[in-house]
Amino acid sequence: MIATLSHPGPAPARRWAVAPCHAEPVEVTLPVTDSLARSAALALARYDGGWLVVEDASLANLDFVIPGADPTGAHAAWYAGPHRMGAGRIDHLGLHVGMKDGEPWIHGHGAFDAPGWQGPGFGHILPYESRLSHPIRARGWGLRGARLAVSADTETHFPLFQPVQSGAGLGAALITTRPNQDLGAAIAAAAAEAGITRGRILGLGSLVHPRLDGQAPIDSYATEILLTRGTLDSGIARIEAEVVTLDATLHKGWLTPGRNGVCITAEVLVISD
Repeated sequence: MIATLSHPGPAPARRWAVAPCHAEPVEVTLPVTDSLARSAALALARYDGGWLVVEDASLANLDFVIPGADPTGAHAAWYAGPHRMGAGRIDHLGLHVGMKDGEPWIHGHGAFDAPGWQGPGFGHILPYESRLSHPIRARGWGLRGARLAVSADTETHFPLFQPVQSGAGLGAALITTRPNQDLGAAIAAAAAEAGITRGRILGLGSLVHPRLDGQAPIDSYATEILLTRGTLDSGIARIEAEVVTLDATLHKGWLTPGRNGVCITAEVLVISD
């Protein structure tokens, strides 16, 4: 059984969205611009969007948030921060590159550090507040045939990435999941809709009181996660993730199947083997 969270809006019957696409492995250079979002978009300018992994890279400015309560009560969960590192370092960061209101947008979760830093070490990087100090390399996947674009979500009252079909594509699928369903089961069902039952799972999201194999229950009604490994085999998803909680503690492990309810959303790229 999963833990759940009540959201302010009505829950649509359809609990995921999926867009088939083509995914091409890439190694790109992010140029220096006024924001990390624009740098990532320029690096993938040949594509509709993509998924990038950045490791061991310095930023001129690094701002991020972690899960938090919403003091207004308008959302089931919100953010704490921003935590401002200044000239910080990305240890590792996974990010989706898409669009919001016609402008570049990213959604990235990762581990960060800086000399003398005493705050949290993992969270959700802020797209326009963070910027590069010099060009950096990234690897990942460039997408054609679909992209993620932000739209208003009536269930959670958040602006959220949703997959948008922009052409034809096979061999991969962009998937977003709605709250209060097991993450792995939802990904497997959505991928099957795109004809994928075996492949790799890449992405990020949020969970309610996550359960990790062989570990004590995590006492946090809202968390942010980064998928560190993920496989789909015969329609069954197995996912390893890093998790940051409301009190900034960090956990890592394999998600216990059937026990991990989505908090706000999950955004994943599934690539067929």
